[in-house]
Amino acid sequence: MKITRYSTFVAVAILAILFVFPMYVALLMSLKTAKQTFDSFYSLPTSLNFVNYTHAWSTSKYPAAFINSLIVTGISVALIIFASALAGYAIARRSKPFYNFIFILFLSGMMVPFQVIMLPLYQIGKSFHLVNSHWGLALIYGGFGVQMGVLFYTGFVKGISREIEEAARIDGCSTPGIFIRVVMPLLKPVTATVLVLNALYIWNDFLLPLLYLQDKNYRTIPLQQYFFFGQYSSDLNLAFAYAVMGMIPIIIFFLFMQRFIIKGIAAGAIKG
Repeated sequence: MKITRYSTFVAVAILAILFVFPMYVALLMSLKTAKQTFDSFYSLPTSLNFVNYTHAWSTSKYPAAFINSLIVTGISVALIIFASALAGYAIARRSKPFYNFIFILFLSGMMVPFQVIMLPLYQIGKSFHLVNSHWGLALIYGGFGVQMGVLFYTGFVKGISREIEEAARIDGCSTPGIFIRVVMPLLKPVTATVLVLNALYIWNDFLLPLLYLQDKNYRTIPLQQYFFFGQYSSDLNLAFAYAVMGMIPIIIFFLFMQRFIIKGIAAGAIKG
């Protein structure tokens, strides 16, 4: 028993080190000068060089990229939660073949790789003037994220006792009122899970912004980091400083919301 426990701990520790090591290298490089990096790549810096951060902030348009990422992520997540909650509730409360087909249709969308449809998506976006637009990007993210959201919400709503809704209906509450006032408050754990998972993905995504955001004024943090790295490729320390600045907001968000992930996925059903 103890051997199994120690083996599990060692395996988890090794995996944790492997995942944290790239972040360690990025932080290390961002605090070094070019000479310190040349002398020893992995050694600790002899002095903390915060000039890299101030220079990266002033030359990379980081505040604008941060606002763009925040707008795109916020709109996308709001669309995903709104559409997924409504669709999941309807599917969970209807046992007709039509709703089962719609559920399977949502799930089948998760099996289509983005690379297969990215060019048709670009052509559609260009036709509807959605290129170089926060809304155009958010609509696509919403379409991709709603599939997983429907899966989560449908399973969670099925665990909610129908008697709660029937009691509200007897009191004269309409179906929209039941959903807003009764069901949605009970969906907080799964809503937090959908929020965290989609926010992490959208904030860090690079390929879709590269495809849709050709105007430099609309660049998100990963996209701006790509062009910044190319422009300042001779100064790796400066580029890594920008990479660390791009990671800080989403790491803070994840640390604040991580307790909701497992809670939302494994939340117990309300028994009637």
